[in-house]
Amino acid sequence: MDFINPSLPYIMQSLRANEIETKPLIVFYMLGLSISQFFYGTFSDNYGRKKTIILSYIVSIIGIILSIMSSSMAMLYVSRFINGLGNGGATVVARAMLSDICTTPKSLKQGFSYFTIFGMISPTFGPIIGGFIQQYYNNWRLCFVALLFVTIFSAIITQLFMLETHPIPAQKASIIEQGKVYLSLLKLSRFMLYNFSSAIIYVFSIAYYAYMPFILFKLHFSPVETGMVYGVYAVALVFGSLSLAKYFSRFNSNTIFAVCCVSFILNSILFYVYFKFLYSPVALILLTIIIAFTCGISAPLVLSLCMGGFSTDKKGAASAVQSFIKMFFTGIALLLFNFISLQSMVSLLICYIVLSTFIICLFIIDKFVISNEY
Repeated sequence: MDFINPSLPYIMQSLRANEIETKPLIVFYMLGLSISQFFYGTFSDNYGRKKTIILSYIVSIIGIILSIMSSSMAMLYVSRFINGLGNGGATVVARAMLSDICTTPKSLKQGFSYFTIFGMISPTFGPIIGGFIQQYYNNWRLCFVALLFVTIFSAIITQLFMLETHPIPAQKASIIEQGKVYLSLLKLSRFMLYNFSSAIIYVFSIAYYAYMPFILFKLHFSPVETGMVYGVYAVALVFGSLSLAKYFSRFNSNTIFAVCCVSFILNSILFYVYFKFLYSPVALILLTIIIAFTCGISAPLVLSLCMGGFSTDKKGAASAVQSFIKMFFTGIALLLFNFISLQSMVSLLICYIVLSTFIICLFIIDKFVISNEY
């Protein structure tokens, strides 16, 4: 997803589409990513984490090959949807594996922090490499070719070296039993609240990655410069996650979450006022660092709150529900953003103010409503 972001305006020109037709590419990818979660979650509980990831890589490779061959925006929509269907397996299994290995609240917070850090390898280098290919080879299809080689290489490494972390049951759960597991998870109030919080935090980053190419394109940033801005975001996100793992994991999770909520709303409002009257590359980079650093702390923190305390036979299903809600509502949010004309940083910051308000409301519900149920 990150690899092709600098190429989005050029895909738009190559396929003779407009901005409104190009933006849904990320939405179709996210919908594929979310819909596949329920299949992969219980599949990994029944058949193991490793087999699930290999299956997801195969589907993802098919989607990338179709993307390379796309000659119209409609075909690229379908290709990105299939690519998302494949990548959903890795998303579910990665979280389930961490909950298999990390069995205490502190280790789970640290585990998800390092998970976020290593997950930033792609957003850090992907846009820069993708921007380099686009700028110097002027061919967005080559970005997908490079992504294909990376995915095939990852599949080979996984097959050769990944260890199974989940004991495969002799008796597999039936479809009805799997459905009951999902229904039982949907009834957990606090689990669902943290899932929605996780989705909102994810939208902060996805909105940045999805729409900044168009904003920076209007500001005459080159593809390489756009990739470097993404690199700054990714590095700040890594430092946020590293801070949680090294320093903040010892503190109360609710306190850290509250501070992050305040940071989101205050910075969104302050930078909205600034960009309403002035534009500065320094301010743009500063906003990038603050938002990314806050997301770097809050994203793994909320994931640890979501995934803690589940029994072995429910961890894959819990990961699936968590991923589905996060990806599905992220896709819906991005679909709604298509009705907003993102011509400047002001438009993006309006979205951030709305998102900040929602996440504060969820924190208040957890603090004063759900806490009284326990």
